[in-house]
Amino acid sequence: MSRTVFFGWHTCFRDGTTRVKNKEGRGRKKKVTPTLVTLVPNALENDRLLTVRPIETKFDVRYGSMQAILMSV
Repeated sequence: MSRTVFFGWHTCFRDGTTRVKNKEGRGRKKKVTPTLVTLVPNALENDRLLTVRPIETKFDVRYGSMQAILMSV
């Protein structure tokens, strides 16, 4: 157990929390949703000259995730 985790738990117990499990919603959020998977092909139908970078910027998704979506289309 790391020192940081130990002191984090100590703070929680001191404040009255008796749960040791992590809170919901921690960690990296998934931005790729089924809705996004349907929006990307629609954007490509409207402008066939779009590349990965402009689509990535438009939908605020990382490059690798956008490549995976485009490969599945």
